Amino acid sequence: MKHVFLATCMALLICVGSALGAPTQKELKDTSLFLSNFTELGFMEIDVEEMSHPDSYPDLVRFGIQHNYINNFKSRVRQNKDNPGDTGELRIKAAYVEESVQKYFGIKIKADRSVDQSDPPYFFKGGYFSFFGADGEAPWYARVEEALSPKKGIWELRGEIYNADDPEDIFGTFNATIKEAMWGKKRTYVMVSMTSEYSPSN
Repeated sequence: MKHVFLATCMALLICVGSALGAPTQKELKDTSLFLSNFTELGFMEIDVEEMSHPDSYPDLVRFGIQHNYINNFKSRVRQNKDNPGDTGELRIKAAYVEESVQKYFGIKIKADRSVDQSDPPYFFKGGYFSFFGADGEAPWYARVEEALSPKKGIWELRGEIYNADDPEDIFGTFNATIKEAMWGKKRTYVMVSMTSEYSPSN
């Protein structure tokens, strides 16, 4: 009888654990939106530990500038009046680039030098980056279909990457790990890692 009681307790604990790890519809939506901040910029293979190395500075700057160009254009991007023909018609404060990198990657950087070996290039001067605006093809968004929280504050996510203009156009699948965080007084997430697999049959 004692063994039956213990087995019953273990089964209940497993059920409770699964329930605690089950996402709400809002969490599925919020995590999809969070991951889309990366996939829309082509960041589909991410290891934050590796990206914290100095060699990843160009990629982090590119993320910080392009994220704001797409999502905060009216509030953070300004016209560049300092030789725009040479360094680009737009500019953004380096502080905004640093903020975005810390918010989404959890990495603190000092954005204080140009990234001119990229397309487009980003030129640093006097606390600002100047660059050429470029709107490309439709971005790819992430759709979280499965989410599991193996421990408090950590989420393991799986789903599809799709064309923002045509949700039936599927790039492929992804697996991601993110952790819960606070930004100001708002609950958000920070990237840990992400991998994707292209599915040409789709």
